[in-house]
Order: sequence, then C-alpha cells, then structure tokens
Amino acid sequence: MLEKQLEKYFNFSQFRSGQKEIIESILRGEDVVALMPTGGGKSLCYQLPAILSDKITIVVSPLIALMKDQVDSLTARGIPATFLNSSVDFAEIEKRIVAIRQGNIKLVYIAPERFANPTFRQLLASLEISLLAIDEAHCVSQWGHDFRPDYMEIGKYIKTLPTRPCVAAFTATATPEVKDDIIARLEMQTPQIFIRGFDRPNIKFFAQKNLTPTERFDEVLRIVKSLPGSGIVYSISRKNAEAIAQYLRKHDISAKAYHAGMSAGEREGIQEDFMENRFKVIVATVAFGMGVDKADIRYVIHCGMPGSIEGYYQEAGRAGRDGEKAFCILLHGKRDVTTHKYFIRIDKQNMQAQGKSPAEIAQVLDVKYDRLEKMIHYATAKKCRRKIILEYFNDPDLGEQAENCQGCDVCLKWKKVEDKTAKSKASRKHSDEPSGTVLETAKLYEQGYDPEQMAKIRSLGVSTIFNHLVLWYLGGGALDIGQLVSAEEEALILRVLPAAGSSHSLKAMKEQLPADISYEKIRLVIAKRQKEKG
Repeated sequence: MLEKQLEKYFNFSQFRSGQKEIIESILRGEDVVALMPTGGGKSLCYQLPAILSDKITIVVSPLIALMKDQVDSLTARGIPATFLNSSVDFAEIEKRIVAIRQGNIKLVYIAPERFANPTFRQLLASLEISLLAIDEAHCVSQWGHDFRPDYMEIGKYIKTLPTRPCVAAFTATATPEVKDDIIARLEMQTPQIFIRGFDRPNIKFFAQKNLTPTERFDEVLRIVKSLPGSGIVYSISRKNAEAIAQYLRKHDISAKAYHAGMSAGEREGIQEDFMENRFKVIVATVAFGMGVDKADIRYVIHCGMPGSIEGYYQEAGRAGRDGEKAFCILLHGKRDVTTHKYFIRIDKQNMQAQGKSPAEIAQVLDVKYDRLEKMIHYATAKKCRRKIILEYFNDPDLGEQAENCQGCDVCLKWKKVEDKTAKSKASRKHSDEPSGTVLETAKLYEQGYDPEQMAKIRSLGVSTIFNHLVLWYLGGGALDIGQLVSAEEEALILRVLPAAGSSHSLKAMKEQLPADISYEKIRLVIAKRQKEKG
C-alpha cells in the first residue's frame, strides 16, 4: 500500500532505511522523534503522511531558502503546498491564507517566528491539523549545535491548539542529551524514537591530520583537480574562505566564497549559480549550512576541523544525495584545536556576561569540550571512520557493519602517493551505461515532466537535468529533441557547428548564436548529430 503511494507521488520504487516505519508511526497518530542524516530522506517522512491525510500538515523549518526549495519540489509533483515567511509580501500572504482556509493546501511551511504572530495563531486554531512536523529539531535544544530561541516556544504554542496534532521532530544531528531535550521542550507524548540511516554507503570518508596551512591549501587544490563534478570546501573563518577561493581561481579552478559577511542578494546569487553548475567549487563557512539542496555534490572538503561530529556530519552529508559515489574529506590542521578552545572560552565569557550560574556554565562547557574531544578522535584515530560516526549517533546499523567498511581511508589503507595513481585511473574510466541518477531523470521525462519541473523535483540544476537527458539519449534513450529544441534553433546550431570545428568549441558556438539559445540546447543538437552519425 505505502509503496504504491510512494511510487505514485514521488516516483520511488522503495523506501530508504527507516522511512517506512517512521511514516507508519505518524499515520497511527503517534509522536515521533526521527534522527536521520542529511540526505537520508527526512522530508519524505512527513510529506507522504501529509498527502495521505484529509487534514492539513504544518512544517516548521528554520530557513527561507529551504522552504522554497521543498515547496517548489512538491508543487512540481502536483502536490499543493505553500510557505508563509518574511520573504512574502502582505497581499500574497493573505492570498495564501485564503487557500489554506478553503482546504486547497496540504502542507504549509513556516518559520518558528511565525508562531508569535497572533493572526497566524488564530488561523491555526481554526484548522484541522493532522501533523505538526518540526524540521531541524535540534534547534529546540540548548545543547544543539544550532540552537534558536524561537524553537523553544513551539511546545508552548502546541498546547494552545484546540486539538493536539501528532508531533514529529526531525533532525540530522542529535546526541542523547539533545534528543531528550527535544522531547521535553516539545512536551511530546510517549514518542517513538527512530535512529536510522547514518550509514551512507555511497560516501567515502577520508581524513588527514596535522597539516600546515600551506599543506591544506595544496591538498584542497589536489583533491578538487582529481575529482569530477562540483563540491563544497568548508572553512572555519570568512577570511580563510576568501583566501581558499582566491587560491583555487589562481590555479584555474572556478570557485566562489560564501559567508555571512555577504549581503543576502550576493549569497542568493552565488547559491543559484552553484545550483546551475556555473562554477565548480563553493568555499563556505557554516553560513552555507542547512539551506543547501543540491543533490549532485560530489565532494565536501573540510579545510579546518569542526568543533563537533554533529556539525561535521551535517555539513559532510551534503555530498552524494543523489546516491552516486561521493567523498567527504577532513583536513585537520595543527591549529584547529587551539581555535576551537578559543571559541569555547568566548562562549564562557558570553555566558558570564548573561548572568548564568557557575554550575550552568560548567555543564555547558563540559558538553562542548566532550564534543571537541570526540571530533579530535574522529580526525586522528586509526579506526574505521564510518564506525566512529555510527557509534557516536548510536545507529542500530552499526551491528550490521563488516569489519572493513571499504569506504574510509583507514579501511582502505589509503596513502596519498598511491591514491594519485588510483584517482588518475578512476578518472579515465568511462561507461556508456547510464548511472542511476541519470535513469531517475529519464523516468521523470517519460512521465511528461519538463526540465524545470525535473530540476525542482530532483534538487538539481536545470543544466544538470539537460546533461542527464543527453547521456540517456546517447545511451539509447528515447528522447525527443524536438520537444526541447525548435526546428529553427536546431538549424541555427547546425549552421555554426562546422565553423566551430568540434563539439568542444561550445563557447565559440554560443557566441555566434542568439542569446536565448542555451549551452544545453547546443549539447542536445550535438548529441543528436553524434547519434545520427553512429
């Protein structure tokens, strides 16, 4: 039954680890706490029950960009969803509220700050709510690595609802104390606890320790040059993020920095360009955290050790969300521990200034130092990195792990010198067989979705969707080029193709064509010509 609904609404033939049991628990009306990693499929666990219910679902999410991405993806699938936040003007909010009252919306995404609005609370009181889903629920807890005071008020507002809905809390990173804090602050009623999916078999985990700043920069460059596709490089500071991006550009790698020191418009433009593969590497601070929704990130490099495994794994989990092979690489530096201890001392001074008691301060500092020690252990231990992660999050899949995970530097007995040869050989390997992620796109094409809809559904750039369609077409897929490129556009492209000399002269061809003929359309016509020539 649920598998049929999954196929109908989301085009997936089977659930990921833990998803089905979480959904079944929500459908029974039970409160749920679900600890699942980034890329583990948390959103589907509340979206599918929302679709199957005849009532409305409220989703609390901390980031405007993330709300928009999820709503765009749902509406592309024909599922009525909307969001209410500060990015929407008053007239549009009124319009959306009318649609909600009329029962035309299945899911409403809101920021936690919205609960403070009396008009919104009146709206909630008038609705039949089946589920209140709280995404990034670690923000509820003072022990969470991204604590937000407005999240703490959610439990209070739940109590004001005429009929208490099912409450489901989702997070990618939560230690036992954070989990217990979530349950207490949301006043959850005998919740079912699910810890699933922290083992990501398609991700390879690597770590190098005690690197100097120069060695780290060189290693970032080496890795980026050796791996295909786009990636994220995380840095501890804004200054370092700018320096790394500049260093990569100096060595002919298209890269841009991204941090909180930039304006909202700048950050939005950079993120959009990254989604559309207009440059290869984004070098970011944690400001580029939860808002990232690009499924085909091939590597995440930490040029600087985070302060906790929670923070590290949430950022690392951005890699390989399409299920294809990806790399998470931690470059530990000799000064990292000193930097994080300095941050902890600043936290202590801030708590003292806020008038917190010595006992409370000591408790917080103990937690922070403990997390730092565990992060140091991950970065420097000669033990399977995958097992360290599963142990930390107490994932039950740990018991199913083989002695050798075959997916981390320790188990692979990796050494940098040997790896250069291996990566060189790997980069030359080519298969005409379309990958799983290409076939997922092809499936949506066969169901009648256009490239823009497919991009929203799959959390990919439109350019990536076109590349998938080209690969599928060259591999024998029944792609109708005429649906995507008009006869007039094809004639113009063919006219400049011989003059450009080869399919590699895309830029030269583009410069001879009208501005509205994209690189993607040029690639489609080139692919058609290649296929016709056999």
